[in-house]
Amino acid sequence: MNIKHLLSLFCLLAGFSATAQTFAPAFEGFSRKKTTYITMKDGTQKEVLIRKLFFKRGLIDQLKVVNENGDKVKINPEDIDHMYIPPSSLAKFVQTMDAMTNVTKLQDGELSDEHLKDGYLYMESSMVQINKKKKQYCMLQVMNPTFSKKVRVYHDPFAQETTGVGIGGMTLAGGDDKSYYIKKEGEEIARRITKKDYRKNMEELFPECPAVLEKYGEKPVWAHFEKFIYDYSTMCE
Repeated sequence: MNIKHLLSLFCLLAGFSATAQTFAPAFEGFSRKKTTYITMKDGTQKEVLIRKLFFKRGLIDQLKVVNENGDKVKINPEDIDHMYIPPSSLAKFVQTMDAMTNVTKLQDGELSDEHLKDGYLYMESSMVQINKKKKQYCMLQVMNPTFSKKVRVYHDPFAQETTGVGIGGMTLAGGDDKSYYIKKEGEEIARRITKKDYRKNMEELFPECPAVLEKYGEKPVWAHFEKFIYDYSTMCE
């Protein structure tokens, strides 16, 4: 297979993947040159350049930024409400087709698409159940910003992917993440849900909408999780 045919196949598979995608592309890096838009808990809005992100257990627990005055300051997630962060050029290149198809009309008017349509990723501050004993505030990427009123699905940086489509050792279309963090409407703490949890405890996790549970049957498929979340968000009143 020559390079022309390989690239054509890559575009076809990537295009198919993007069309099927309902979640936002996962955060893999940020741009130091483009503005990050932050809204603080007190309503103050900041336009900053991120210099460094500090992580704990894979989740962002502090930001080092250059503010409007040129000062380098650190901001903690517990002081932030939400932010729009520009992905790095490399990450944006990899995610371009997904990003182009991800931004649909926002259902609930709760998020602004002003920056989403420009390829920005949406993150918000949340208390996270790190383990059985520990909780902490972190910045989490919302994977379903266009249908997130009923349940927020957050990216899990440590999630391993299922196998994607590959040719000659190259992965052309990515697999599905095996875990996410979720926080349903009215909850304050985000918790981790895995592929195993979903199949085993679906009725316990999402009992509010029997019609959706019935639609996906007694043995739900993890590959349909994104579509399930969409149906759960739109079918449950």
